[in-house]
Amino acid sequence: MFLYDTRAKSSKHAYRWDMMIYNLYVCGHGKRREVLSYEVEIHGHMGRCMLGPLVSVIMPAYNAERYIRGAIDSVLDQTYEDWELIVVEDGSTDATLDVIRGYTDKRIRLFRNDRNRGIAFSTNRGIEESRGKYIALLDDDDIAEKDRIKLQVEYLEQHIEIDILGGRSVYIDERDMIIDHAPIPRKNPKYIKSVLLFNCMDFMNSTAMIRKEFIEKNHLYYHDGCYGMQDFRFYIESSKVGNISTIGDFLLRHRIYTGNTTHRNMTVFKEERAIVYAQLQRYSLWKSGFRLSEGSLRLLNKVLAETDGRCRSVQEFQELFIVFKELLQQGRKMGIDHQNELSHVCRVKLAEQIINLNDLL
Repeated sequence: MFLYDTRAKSSKHAYRWDMMIYNLYVCGHGKRREVLSYEVEIHGHMGRCMLGPLVSVIMPAYNAERYIRGAIDSVLDQTYEDWELIVVEDGSTDATLDVIRGYTDKRIRLFRNDRNRGIAFSTNRGIEESRGKYIALLDDDDIAEKDRIKLQVEYLEQHIEIDILGGRSVYIDERDMIIDHAPIPRKNPKYIKSVLLFNCMDFMNSTAMIRKEFIEKNHLYYHDGCYGMQDFRFYIESSKVGNISTIGDFLLRHRIYTGNTTHRNMTVFKEERAIVYAQLQRYSLWKSGFRLSEGSLRLLNKVLAETDGRCRSVQEFQELFIVFKELLQQGRKMGIDHQNELSHVCRVKLAEQIINLNDLL
């Protein structure tokens, strides 16, 4: 948070207090209020006291010379100014490091790995080095909309029950042209918890803002060896101990192109990724207390696979119906708080399978 004189001509007239919270007592009733800003006189001038919480933007960077300038510029252009950008350079072999070093803004903090360690390690390191109340994730080839941080901070300050907040995205190509809109993400935390029993999130990881206290309290971190699905596992584990939600605003321009990490993981490592995806589905169900037979788990892995997952016969559809029925029965016995949402997710997935079967008939 910053306290500064907007008319001051030298740095000696500027003051900064990090992570300060001002408490006002209103009408003598002792009500505590957090103030976002107010006018204050400094050395005879009127300045503005900015009391918004510090946001740490985490950006792992690897061989991103072509696009990282756009990503960094989108942080510099934010309407919310109380942020730090932590760039973790991961042993790039191109000019990525030179591009980063070309910036002089003191809010940009550069860290270098001793060798290429991967996006999970780099993200964890960035979080460990961060000083903010909130963690905002941003990939080195994506572009944040200018109000992204402001909108998310305002929402999280008003909704203390939400631990992770995502938002909407558009897809852009190599020339920054919009090519499509991402699906509208769900908002209900209980529905999101239900979806994460089977599938990954429906919002881009680069839209996520997370309470750092939530990460530290629950010892959460990103895992290696997930073939680009480290975020899937992170959200699975987060959904068991906290609340995930989204806002309806567009927060991100997500870049789609042949050479990015996601494309490589889904093509070069297609088989390995499919195995990890199935393992994460099983892990999520087990972590929530569900116990299914090996046959039932294999069926779920097959028909709810990340790519080309579907029932290939009426018999498989009938078997899936029985598996979902068993899940709902177990949920009722455990007294889960998202029983209604889980029931709805199961019905939606059955409806999708009926459409797929009609295409086969």
